[in-house]
Amino acid sequence: MTAASVTIEGPGLRAVVLAAGFGTRLRPLSLELPKPGWPFFGVPLAAHVLRALGGAGVREAIVNLHHLPERLREALEPWIPEDLRVWWSTEEVIQGTGGALLPWRGLLSGGTFLLANGDTYQELDLPDLLRCHRETGAAATLALRPLPPGSSAPIEADAAGRIVGFLGARAPGSRPGTPCEFTGVHALEPEILARLPERPHCINADVHRHLVAEGVHLQGYFPPEDAFWSDLGTPERYLGAHREVLSRGVLPPGLPGRLVSGEEATPEGGRLVGPSFLGPEARVEAGARAGPFAVLGAGARLGPGARAQDSVLWAGASWEQGRLRGAVLSPSGSTLPAAAQGER
Repeated sequence: MTAASVTIEGPGLRAVVLAAGFGTRLRPLSLELPKPGWPFFGVPLAAHVLRALGGAGVREAIVNLHHLPERLREALEPWIPEDLRVWWSTEEVIQGTGGALLPWRGLLSGGTFLLANGDTYQELDLPDLLRCHRETGAAATLALRPLPPGSSAPIEADAAGRIVGFLGARAPGSRPGTPCEFTGVHALEPEILARLPERPHCINADVHRHLVAEGVHLQGYFPPEDAFWSDLGTPERYLGAHREVLSRGVLPPGLPGRLVSGEEATPEGGRLVGPSFLGPEARVEAGARAGPFAVLGAGARLGPGARAQDSVLWAGASWEQGRLRGAVLSPSGSTLPAAAQGER
């Protein structure tokens, strides 16, 4: 589907989900499945984003694709909310976070729209972010996390949340503000579209930075301190995000599976040790043990006597014998990091 062939059906909240990255730090598993398709408790990362967008009233979303586009689309399509229409934007040459918007300016020009990274997970109240955006009258509102005072940070915000520093640029007449990191979600006004360079580019470095230097109002939105966020960009962060959520004992809504809090036997004669997660039709065979902090996707299997701890088994993955600890296992049998597995 190309932007030129899209028919705009009327006003409404729209969004762009950025899902074209390579996931180079997650190889070799990102060579099998792009990072936005990686499961987080059995649901692809970008699907969590699409569900949140649908819940915030978004009715049309553009998802850009580049690396293994058909594989990613196949992973996401079963999870698209019924009332959300998705346009797939395949990029032969990767266009960057700002360049991804260029073909879709017509669709996005009707009002405020959202731009979200499709390869992170965060608990973000999107309606509240939009409220903040509209009340402050900003050209762009970015979801931010404050960092400790004195930290080296790409963004600074003043006491009212207005962004006063951005990638070395400073708002005219401003003082240093609270150091912050960007968590990957913007609310944008259509005026931003006129500032996009006609080339592949990064919206932060090539647009927002210059707007701040010109004194244009960019606002920071700060979720509650206990709202979870992770970019899951390394094996350690990917596993750590699962571990953090399991430790809290409150899973994202609508997951295909269940939380295991204590210790229990499986129908096959294995053991589950919580906190862990068991997907539909996952099996822990006789003498096998899953947990603590084991995540077994739909149809995943631990063979007789096998062990899995602090590990994520994707849907359909199978570990037949030996110990798996601190690793991610795909259905092909690839592990990440490979050094974390025990003897098979």
